[in-house]
Amino acid sequence: MLLCGGVRADEHSAFSEAIEYAQARTVKIYGAGIAHVAGYATGIVVSSEGDILTAQGVYLSSDHLRVGLPDGSLHPAKVIRRDMPLQAALLKIEVPTPEFFDLADEAKVKKGDWVLAVSNAFKVADGREPLSVNLGVYSLRTRVEAKRGVQDVEYAGDAVIIDAITSNPGASGGAVVAADGKLVGMIGKIIESKQTNTRLNYAVPADQLKLFLDNQSTVASVTQSNQKPTLGLRMFQLGGRRGPAFVDRVAAGGPAASAGLRPDDLIVSIAGQVVRDLDDFEQKAALLTPGRETPLVVKRQGRLLELTITPAAAEDSK
Repeated sequence: MLLCGGVRADEHSAFSEAIEYAQARTVKIYGAGIAHVAGYATGIVVSSEGDILTAQGVYLSSDHLRVGLPDGSLHPAKVIRRDMPLQAALLKIEVPTPEFFDLADEAKVKKGDWVLAVSNAFKVADGREPLSVNLGVYSLRTRVEAKRGVQDVEYAGDAVIIDAITSNPGASGGAVVAADGKLVGMIGKIIESKQTNTRLNYAVPADQLKLFLDNQSTVASVTQSNQKPTLGLRMFQLGGRRGPAFVDRVAAGGPAASAGLRPDDLIVSIAGQVVRDLDDFEQKAALLTPGRETPLVVKRQGRLLELTITPAAAEDSK
């Protein structure tokens, strides 16, 4: 079993216990595949009675859906219910699962903390073989709205953004844990931009998974704000609202300046959503939450740059 960078897990005593803990509570899922779409995924055990959470996917449509436990045993599974905004599903197997993640005991992590992503990416593991582990860093928690037509999947909810590469076939549904083994979230279904050819490495937060498991609305759990956001920049007006979303000016000391934005930057995406033009950018920017870190992708001198901007409340702007 290797960590990111080819370093063996047993050489990292700081992470070995967390890896062992997560491996015992993360499972392999096998189902239906269609053309280039993988028929396998990963899942996390969330109760002692065979309850398993995973991401939405074509593999769930199989009449022979199976779950592979860490001991190598295979068990028939059925889909109990789904959460479309989070693109998550609850599965059930009829065997005891004494080793499970307690969603009420989520990890307490902050920006820059180490995290571990445990999954069966590319279906490398089989039988009792351990799952793959990627080492990464917790970047931020933000709101993501991914609409079908630009991305491969609809997603609406909070997401934990990490720098470990998790957007691979089979990784969806895997566990993201902190250095103490506690669950940070579940690797989400792949979100890919068709315009920028980029993928988002993220996890569905543990508290959102708990709401789904408890059969509560995850949509209602998202914090809403009556304050209007401001980014501290002015966009370039090019003869109409349908022009490209180029930055004209950046206010000194404002959110855009703090994020590292510069005049002439072309805004490509914000909060995980592709920006098609100036009008599209302003509509998306108006929906941001003041005080919440938001991922931003800009094109500068032919290069794509990933930035993080924290909108201010309009009444606090100068």
